[in-house]
Amino acid sequence: MHQFQTAPCTTTTSRAPLRRVVVAGANGPTGRLLLLLLRDADVHVTALVRQPVRLVADEVVADWTRSERSFEVIAEADAVILLTGVFAADSWDAYRSGMVDTAERIAAAVGERDTRVIYFSHIGADVAENNWYLKAKGWAEQALARLSNVVIFRHGPVVRGSPQPLPFELSLQQRAPDAPVTLYGSGEQRCRPINLGDIATIAEAAALGAGSPGTYELGGPDEHSLVELVQLVNGRRVPVQTIAVAQAGACAKLPATVIDLIARTQTPHPGEVEATAAHFGVQLTPLSLAWPLDDLYEVEEELSLSLHYAQNP
Repeated sequence: MHQFQTAPCTTTTSRAPLRRVVVAGANGPTGRLLLLLLRDADVHVTALVRQPVRLVADEVVADWTRSERSFEVIAEADAVILLTGVFAADSWDAYRSGMVDTAERIAAAVGERDTRVIYFSHIGADVAENNWYLKAKGWAEQALARLSNVVIFRHGPVVRGSPQPLPFELSLQQRAPDAPVTLYGSGEQRCRPINLGDIATIAEAAALGAGSPGTYELGGPDEHSLVELVQLVNGRRVPVQTIAVAQAGACAKLPATVIDLIARTQTPHPGEVEATAAHFGVQLTPLSLAWPLDDLYEVEEELSLSLHYAQNP
């Protein structure tokens, strides 16, 4: 829109203010990819992190769970995307601090405003759960549910492919020739792994105003059992050994909460994934574009899972 003045004669262009988007937990795999997408969306982006780090953002706020500045930018934002989380902790306090307390901080800063808040939860999240991860997700959902414009995505495993596969993918990969892949549970439990890029894309879409407030189920376009996923990850048939949760014992390499979560892997409700993708205008990425992974035969380090699992991957 042009405005004309008589003296002196000038022409100015009026421009709407930039949409302000805050990404909490922006230094994880999903957050870093999301920042790249938002950079091209002509928005002002603030990244909230625990430790100082260089990121593609207009502003980076460190120690965000204690910083007054983080409270201010959340209150001023048009959209907030919460990606912080804890995945493989050994205590309930760690899950509560990493997921519940962060959600409550976002809710307190937003208050009565109509800020679009996006949160990535997990299928089966419930405050009544005994599994700490699912319980914490449930409490985080409850903390955010009182907001007027919250979008919650519930999903299962997240994948990315080589050269930087995510923990779920690594857990399915053969570690040495002829070595079996260990699965907890029957191995027949089914899921729909979602690509990390789709998580970032739907987060961007929701932050820019796509979709309606509510809780949605999300996943990839392909459904398989864990045994089938092992073969797809490796690109060939490999031996599999299954271990019941009760038999995992103290020698297991993964925390009990993670073992239980894997053993109870489940799919979204029929039709929900496709409806969610269509509602937010996202095309889901097939597993064939990420798998099979490169072989890990030369890798000597044991599989480790980060405590700060930004997905949520």
